[in-house]
Amino acid sequence: MVGKLSLLPRLYHRIVVPEAVLQEAIGSGMGRIGAEEIASADWMERIPDLPPLEPLLMKELGPGESAVIAAAHHLRARLVLLDERRARRIAEHAYGLRVKGSAGVLVAAKRAGLVSVLRPLLEQMRAQGYYLSQRIIDRALLEAGEADPMGAS
Repeated sequence: MVGKLSLLPRLYHRIVVPEAVLQEAIGSGMGRIGAEEIASADWMERIPDLPPLEPLLMKELGPGESAVIAAAHHLRARLVLLDERRARRIAEHAYGLRVKGSAGVLVAAKRAGLVSVLRPLLEQMRAQGYYLSQRIIDRALLEAGEADPMGAS
């Protein structure tokens, strides 16, 4: 969601971010696209990392994804924002969490009238090194009403 993090507090009541995510995004990510935006976001509720739910979780996922799943489970979050496919599957199937990724957040923003078109935002994310599969892009465009339902996007 390069350059569009400010959409989050306009779409969601509470945005909780574990320390491990902040360290990944700001500490090791400083200088990368979005790091400064995250560092200056005063609407994020920053929380310390909770112990992992299971030792295997830390082995299977990175510290940020593990911390997000642990926090969401502990806080009984209604929605978890995760992009990494393996983390999404574990969150959904092993912990019963409802998951949305960056593309889904942008679709929600379009539906809420906060962005007018989705395609250039997704293309910008890709151009700046953010991995989005063509399947995810096609689905997001379809959900946002910007694609031909027969598959021509």
